[in-house]
Amino acid sequence: MLKEKLVALIKSLPKNLRKHFVPVPQTVERCVEIEPQPVGSLYEWLASRLRKLTGEAVPGNAGTTDDLPNHLKMNFRVIDEKGKLLDYGRSLKNLQRKYSTEAGDSFDQLAAEELNCTGCIQWAFDDLPETYQFEQKGHVFAGFPAIIDEGDAVGVRIIDTEKKARILHRQGLVRLFQLHCRKEVKYLLKNIKTRPELELVYNQLQPHPVVSDDRKPMPYRGAVLFLIFDHVFTCGRNIRTQKRFDEVLNENKGKLASFTNEAGECALSILKNYKEIKSRLNKLPDQDPAVIGMREHLDCLVYKNFYLSTPYENLKSIPRYLKAVEYRLDKMAGEKKKDEQKMQELGRFWKRYWENVQKRMKSEPVIPEEEAFRWGLEELRVSLFAQQLKTAYPVSGKRLEKMWGEM
Repeated sequence: MLKEKLVALIKSLPKNLRKHFVPVPQTVERCVEIEPQPVGSLYEWLASRLRKLTGEAVPGNAGTTDDLPNHLKMNFRVIDEKGKLLDYGRSLKNLQRKYSTEAGDSFDQLAAEELNCTGCIQWAFDDLPETYQFEQKGHVFAGFPAIIDEGDAVGVRIIDTEKKARILHRQGLVRLFQLHCRKEVKYLLKNIKTRPELELVYNQLQPHPVVSDDRKPMPYRGAVLFLIFDHVFTCGRNIRTQKRFDEVLNENKGKLASFTNEAGECALSILKNYKEIKSRLNKLPDQDPAVIGMREHLDCLVYKNFYLSTPYENLKSIPRYLKAVEYRLDKMAGEKKKDEQKMQELGRFWKRYWENVQKRMKSEPVIPEEEAFRWGLEELRVSLFAQQLKTAYPVSGKRLEKMWGEM
């Protein structure tokens, strides 16, 4: 059964990869000889064995088990708290989608009975472990503790998935740092650089066309304030103890004022360039494929709450990305054929990536701005349409293919 399944998995690979492993049955025999008992994910184990045998890397998203015969697929069961069978099937993802809301709600209720701290304006709770196991109604559950933003306070809850907990914990930490810096917050909100017409542009931005965001739209000054506190205090840090929180607070509080000027200038520069490009696009034919593509690009780059999702190190590059769009607009009319060819090269990566984001969003939260490939798309766009602006690092279609395989 194992060998039959391994053969089927290799045959599910795209032809350009599969050709490296023929004859497939013999390749499988060699894999099993090296390690007869697979450990962990079967697909990851197989990819590792194939790489060691042939030197050919198999991307984690290259193959699929969807087309495997049913007898080679795992059979999953869904049971309730009393052990009663609710459902079963061969597709784990379908079962997860079908029961995720109900299971999430049930977990939240059980977790709240175990740990539910609310209304805190300082670190008034124990240090938070990375994971938390608890027993309810005779069953053992594992969750992920996170500080939760409650607006004018914070709380602590156990979250059902690690990624969701990480996102919420970051937001909660930002709020807690703001609560510890009330005087500074009041000063910064008054002194964040702004221009009324650009603030209006921000407040009128539309939601991201692909990625959903449950957070309420944050006004311009509040969004920039979040960006400032996130960069100064939480970015790149794992803060789960009061001692670490106090250390980070004391070490970085003095950086708020100087960074506010830098962040404010960057934020306004983005909105100014965005406004000018939108104005130019509005004068061009709506049905022009190039115009449609540029509008889609802008909507995925500058959208409602984008200051909250984009790390500052990436945000600093957005003015350059927008300048590249302006360069393209300047040259597009006289180089229609070249523009189409460049867009075809970029478009295949662009379409593949956002379709992949949509697929992943069905089972977990996705923040594209935290993924290197997302920014690789922007750097390739600069390379193709505005080489004079230079890229942050060497980039090409071949390099993006390699990045895709490593995702």
